[in-house]
Amino acid sequence: MIQLRQIIISRDLASMEQMSILSLILNASLTVQVIMLILALFSISSWGIIINKFLMLSRAKSETRAFNQKYQNTANVTTLYNNISTIKRTTTAQMFFVGISEYNILNKKGVKNKDDITANLERSLTATIEDELSSYESGLATLATFGSVSPYVGLLGTVWGIMHAFIGLGNTGQATLASVAPGIAEALIATAIGLFVAIPAYMAYNKFSEDIAMLEKKMNKFGDEFINSINRHLASNSSQDY
Repeated sequence: MIQLRQIIISRDLASMEQMSILSLILNASLTVQVIMLILALFSISSWGIIINKFLMLSRAKSETRAFNQKYQNTANVTTLYNNISTIKRTTTAQMFFVGISEYNILNKKGVKNKDDITANLERSLTATIEDELSSYESGLATLATFGSVSPYVGLLGTVWGIMHAFIGLGNTGQATLASVAPGIAEALIATAIGLFVAIPAYMAYNKFSEDIAMLEKKMNKFGDEFINSINRHLASNSSQDY
């Protein structure tokens, strides 16, 4: 009897050693395979957004630092304005271009009231900040959704896999490792895939949110400095375009 039990255990262990992740996925029940496919699509979409946002925000941060340094060191605002008028602009560079353009338009229309000029410039700068932030924030809601939903989708696969394993156990009527191990293993794989999707999505969402908040802070600070420079220009009683 003991020898028979040892033979059964040895056979079960041998069959478990032959299992691989790929074989478990291919031999999983249709429901679990569909869940794994959904999670795989989540992962592909998530990494696409992560790579795109990483490149976009890295470029925005680099260009913001470069332009702010140019703005602080420039001796001629008109020259700086002309230099950036023909290139693709982001964040503070776009704010500067929009602000100077709006000021020149108001000046050509004969608007002289300081408060009216300041109010128009503030609206233009605020709209520019909102447009910039909107482009950077696009896709973050999707990352947050993947991060929050994926573990539950994986859990659904886990529950189904365990249920499938016990149904198989009930049909065979024999409690062996070989009868329950595949179902448990495929259940654990579904959980692992769900976590694989959720963890990077959560981490990227938090990192990108922090980067966007920092860019917003820098843009707001630049807007205040720009308005102050316009007010100083107006205080000099100059009616010339920038």
